[in-house]
Amino acid sequence: MPKVASEKRSEKTSGWGNGQLFGTEANENTFQGAGFKDKEKALETIRLLKGRDTTYQYQIINSMFNRAKVILKRTTDKEKKKNLTEAIETFEEWIDDYKKNSRSKENFNYLPLELIEDYQPLAAKYGVEEKDFLKVYKEADGDMKKLRVRKVEGKDITWDVERNDRLKEIVKKVKDKDLPMFETESPLNGLPTKEHTHMIMLAYSSDQSKIKKCVPMINEKLEK
Repeated sequence: MPKVASEKRSEKTSGWGNGQLFGTEANENTFQGAGFKDKEKALETIRLLKGRDTTYQYQIINSMFNRAKVILKRTTDKEKKKNLTEAIETFEEWIDDYKKNSRSKENFNYLPLELIEDYQPLAAKYGVEEKDFLKVYKEADGDMKKLRVRKVEGKDITWDVERNDRLKEIVKKVKDKDLPMFETESPLNGLPTKEHTHMIMLAYSSDQSKIKKCVPMINEKLEK
């Protein structure tokens, strides 16, 4: 479960960090900028989380929701109670939507680094290597938490968001065109398709067990 910085601290240190290679252990595991003092702060929290893994978004927002409810019970000031209630309602609306639409299924679970490296020869053949992501993932030792604090060069977003954005484009293409996930014709029959391999290069596959079984076939098929 990710930690959330206290609201007082968050107001001073909100944002993505200062472009450092990686954050400290504290901010790799702590989300900065979250809060619940009023509706505006709740909306800002949701905005800062946009594009991140959906399960991570839920963990942070649910944490804020429950913290706000605890504080509300202790608060006697009418204005503060009103502001907290509006923040709670804002978070509750997001949580209800998350559960109603089973948004946890939108999560792109991460593949281990070694498995991605196994598929590099096939990705090279298809021309879908994603070298910049792989470089960052290697530097992070395959730790997805470190991607949350590593900024994309030339952009004001972190690598976890960039990865998800790229994957969404590929998944949409596969869905819209009803593309297969595995080749059915020689010489690459049985191996992941170009689009599926592209996803693997971004550390995701909807069928991790099957792609593991395909690894021994890669070099054999490519040599034909």
